[in-house]
Amino acid sequence: MIPRKRSKRSRSNHGKSRNVSESKALEQKAMLEDNIIALQRQEQSGQYTCADYLSMTTWKRSIYDLLKRNRQSQHQQGDARVDEYCREQIVEWSFRVVDYFRIDREVVAVSLSFLDRFLVTCQCDRSTFKLAATTTLHLAVKLLHPCKLGDLGMLSDLSRGEFDMHDVAEMEAHVLHSLAWSLHPPTANAYSTLLLDYVMHDSNLNMTQSDIDDLHDISSFFTELAVCDYYFVTMKPREVALAAVVNALEGMFGHENGFTLQILSSARRLGIYQNQDLSSATQRLWELYERSEECALHNSYEPMEEEKISGPEEIYVRKRTHEVMEVSDSPVSVASNNQSVPTNEFMCAMRSQSLRNGSW
Repeated sequence: MIPRKRSKRSRSNHGKSRNVSESKALEQKAMLEDNIIALQRQEQSGQYTCADYLSMTTWKRSIYDLLKRNRQSQHQQGDARVDEYCREQIVEWSFRVVDYFRIDREVVAVSLSFLDRFLVTCQCDRSTFKLAATTTLHLAVKLLHPCKLGDLGMLSDLSRGEFDMHDVAEMEAHVLHSLAWSLHPPTANAYSTLLLDYVMHDSNLNMTQSDIDDLHDISSFFTELAVCDYYFVTMKPREVALAAVVNALEGMFGHENGFTLQILSSARRLGIYQNQDLSSATQRLWELYERSEECALHNSYEPMEEEKISGPEEIYVRKRTHEVMEVSDSPVSVASNNQSVPTNEFMCAMRSQSLRNGSW
């Protein structure tokens, strides 16, 4: 897996480094703090928490209780049960779809929040799980990037005839009802982005603008790794965000860097960090990184071509000073920035190749 392209999100100005007036900087800092507090309130409300649904034995309802009879007749109840591998494959497919259509990758985190919480309330087999996953991705795009809905009309084509957009619309109504219309989850990437912007106002970190941009991108990359892993489903988004930022700092500046304590200190003042143990989360993220395409690509370079960052396991995190390469078989691949707009013929090829999940 390779990191996301540079985010198009406009990041806040960073005080003196951007020649912003002191009053304006204070105003931006207060706005960031308000946004972080809003995320915490969402998280503490309990509306966006998720249980370990793969360990559940009973549910409030079955998906076959919700679907119409003509849908039931198309599937045999009792298909293989959903497991961690199914979810991982869905996440990989979702990232490939949003990368192809050039949609912000945070859409996948929102989609998986919908899907995970829906599966707590409703039992699905593998067939209906695919329909639910397609529906939540469609719903997340509709909320965050409605201008892309025309492109995503082809999602039903990727099911190989198992369902159509009418089925997606029907499932969407059930998902919305099950989630009680709680559609704006606090994501780990939102936490990490706001926290880092706040710290740049709150502390005098001796970082170049390039380092700041890399820190944002690598932190986002680690939060995307967390989306792929069922291990993080029940974990609070702020804890995942903190683990991602800590790992990004370790990868960029080494284990014994002075920035981590400064950022955790700011997080403590905001109530995000309360001296909780982050070691299990950070270690899990490093393990995911070691298994990713990103790590394989970096470790395949010649020693003179890679930037080695010292750490407990000698992880290689290379700062992105070049265009991102396209890796079609990467679990979370991104297309190169200079890729031309796809033609209709290429769209058809994408339908039958990289967008279709072969494990379905």
